[in-house]
Amino acid sequence: RKTEIVQVQFKRQNNKKFAKGREKMEELQITGLTEKDYESVNKAYHKLHEEHVKGRPDIYTDTRELLTKEEFQEIVKSEEYVAVGAKKQEELAGFVIAKRKVTPENPMLKKNHTLYIDAIYVMEKFRKQGVGRSLYSYLEVLAEKESLQRIDLKVWAFNAGAVAFYESLGFQVQSFNMERRF
Repeated sequence: RKTEIVQVQFKRQNNKKFAKGREKMEELQITGLTEKDYESVNKAYHKLHEEHVKGRPDIYTDTRELLTKEEFQEIVKSEEYVAVGAKKQEELAGFVIAKRKVTPENPMLKKNHTLYIDAIYVMEKFRKQGVGRSLYSYLEVLAEKESLQRIDLKVWAFNAGAVAFYESLGFQVQSFNMERRF
């Protein structure tokens, strides 16, 4: 199933919409994450978590146990998740882990099939090279192929770089989660 999706991604790269940075994307190989990628992904999860701890120490704790090898293996094998990496010459440049979700229909809500980005991360030395954009375009092609209504994610207000990146991809604020601290 993932091989078929990768082929769709490479067709999409030739689309004029993605001509910007095309040369950079062609160097990338988008492929399903495997157990071999665990150490790199786990290290990236820790860096991402450190940013969250620094940005919101009142919410996040400094912990070493974020993503166990067993949890990662379940995600990689699950049909519910999309777990792909962008590789440059066999080195993991970035990855995205997203979950297929269905909001149940009820008197107030319509049933929606969505893709929720749990984590998207680009290794520091590969930033500003089109890796994140390539990973997102992969998800966009998948969402269209599976007739999903939208792609959702959560981003913290303190992460201005991520907010700007998502806005550049066409994301819009869906709702505000507000607080008053004491």
